[in-house]
Amino acid sequence: MTLLRPSKRMLAFVAVVMIACVHIVFYWKPTESHEVDGLHRVGDGMHRVGDEMHRVNDGLHRVNDRPQDNNEPPHTEFPSLIHHHMPAPHPSHWSLLDKLFGPPKLATKCHDIPIPPYYWTAKDAFTPAFVALPNTQPIQVGATVCVRVIVPAKPQRASVVYTPLPDTPWDSVLIDMVGTTNNVSVPVHLQMTNDVRNTRRDDVHVYEADVELRDVDEYRPRGYIEFRDAEWNPDGGLRPVDYVPEPLYVPETARVEVVDDGSSIYSLDRYLELPLCTDPAAEGRWIHTDMLPFDSHLVPEPENHDLVWLPYTCRLQRISYSDFASCLATAYPLMHWYGDSNLRRSLKKIVSMGEWCSVNTTSNATETRSCLCEDYRDPFMPFDSRYRELIIDINQTGGHALMQPTEFALVPDNTARVYLHKWEGLSIRNKPEWTQGFEARITPRYGNPQVALISLTNWDAAFSSRSYFAVEMQKLLDYVQVEYSNYTQLYIRTGQYYCCRTDATPNTPRAYSRLRNAYFDQYVVDAFRERFGSSHVIRIWNVAQVSERLPLSVRKETVKCPANHARAEVVEIENQILMNAMCNHFEPYTPMEQPSEDDLETDQ
Repeated sequence: MTLLRPSKRMLAFVAVVMIACVHIVFYWKPTESHEVDGLHRVGDGMHRVGDEMHRVNDGLHRVNDRPQDNNEPPHTEFPSLIHHHMPAPHPSHWSLLDKLFGPPKLATKCHDIPIPPYYWTAKDAFTPAFVALPNTQPIQVGATVCVRVIVPAKPQRASVVYTPLPDTPWDSVLIDMVGTTNNVSVPVHLQMTNDVRNTRRDDVHVYEADVELRDVDEYRPRGYIEFRDAEWNPDGGLRPVDYVPEPLYVPETARVEVVDDGSSIYSLDRYLELPLCTDPAAEGRWIHTDMLPFDSHLVPEPENHDLVWLPYTCRLQRISYSDFASCLATAYPLMHWYGDSNLRRSLKKIVSMGEWCSVNTTSNATETRSCLCEDYRDPFMPFDSRYRELIIDINQTGGHALMQPTEFALVPDNTARVYLHKWEGLSIRNKPEWTQGFEARITPRYGNPQVALISLTNWDAAFSSRSYFAVEMQKLLDYVQVEYSNYTQLYIRTGQYYCCRTDATPNTPRAYSRLRNAYFDQYVVDAFRERFGSSHVIRIWNVAQVSERLPLSVRKETVKCPANHARAEVVEIENQILMNAMCNHFEPYTPMEQPSEDDLETDQ
């Protein structure tokens, strides 16, 4: 009988298993006062054996256990669970394996990094919620770092009243990766790991996210737990729960350095080389004007903390409202806008040529209540905010409302016309009902526009249950399909970002929460893309991410505004994002492109 000669891979496999077992036997020495820790180390050691077997079979991609200079593993372990780390294998062992298989590759994606089994044994009575960075090796600009949050079981507090929305977590965890020098704040959008325990109310919950970091700096996680037990979702008329955040333990070693080899396209030194922005959802970050390597007048104005919004992959130019009006008259002479008071504040900036709540009006104009939060009762000469439907003409000198246009589609030269439909989202708080205008037909009365801009979420998350909103959304999609052919571009404006508080308005509290608003936003975007993605141009005017990426201390300033309006300086930046997207690559409108009545009937 001929014996098979063992391969190098098999020999290496056996060697690694033996090394791991030897370390368990020789280095685990529990004392009477650390018997529990010793048991944890046994489990951790066995886990490492399994990890080594897995890594050999996968080409020896050693994920977590490559030793550092201080003999500490790259991943962060919570001190109350493990007080002593098992010494790493001798460097000669790694040298042997490197010769056989080449240098190792450290995993950076969460799905490539095993979750330590002891995470699932965390109990709230002994361990607070904590953050773990499994790999803290330096990464290149544009690479990702895996961030995990472990929320221990807390069955004694479990509530049976609140339940999460579909495919959402029990816990609302607000966490950012924050640059220690540039103060850039990158939100961590945690997802439930693929484990059945995450679906149970009273079990341990482990969340993770791969976070892309594109600015050179050292980053640390910062955040806290907003709600547990789905109390972030007061759906169906439930009363919002008081906002009492719980701290997250962040180990001192939980930090990652982002380095640049000189080729980064995200460098501020190369920002002016980027193409002009045409995507109103382009991701970006806030940079203080003191850190800009160029004149700040080359980009949109800063907000009130001297922070400017700079997208990563494109460049925003500062567009005057006069130039924007000229662009609209040329490319989009007819538009339909549907929205709430947030859209009204945006339009006030446009029709006043930027003068509304501008620092150019009075020295303290931007600090008035109207500019900071609520402007509903303030008189505004160009149009009356109380009207549910308005027709507004805009030219290079400003805008004004028309009371009785003779022919809506007949727009004067060098002018853009906006049909503004003020609504409270699709909620029951619309009076009359929001469907009334669509039932009377929109386009036969107000023309077929180049752009239909639709803003939702703010009132819907506040006053509608998820099931009610889903039904109303289907109605809206049907109406849009009837009214707007593929000639019309669809601009979808997200709701405002919400955080750091609970609405406690007497009698009619709003069911706002950070996760709930984000869920409604995504639901709207997905619904429009699914229905019209193949037939219409769809652009997402993502104003939520603009505020979400502000430093947390700045975001908390919105606590002073129950209506959750963005202050005037942020409204200006939101508008600049829209104006750049609409005007940086428009094709001049020609009346010949307008569809005929026969075409409209066919499309319907």
